[in-house]
Amino acid sequence: MKRLMVLALLLLPACEDPTLGIGATISSGGVNVSPTVSGRVGDVGVAVSP
Repeated sequence: MKRLMVLALLLLPACEDPTLGIGATISSGGVNVSPTVSGRVGDVGVAVSP
């Protein structure tokens, strides 16, 4: 999982309109946070989430 996030951060400069999102869910078990890196490479939308 760490390797995938490092790869996404290295490729981020190649993306157009890069964004970083944080998805948070709250349940009876606690809070779950899932970061997402997304952008566009050419005409293709790319998103990476662990």
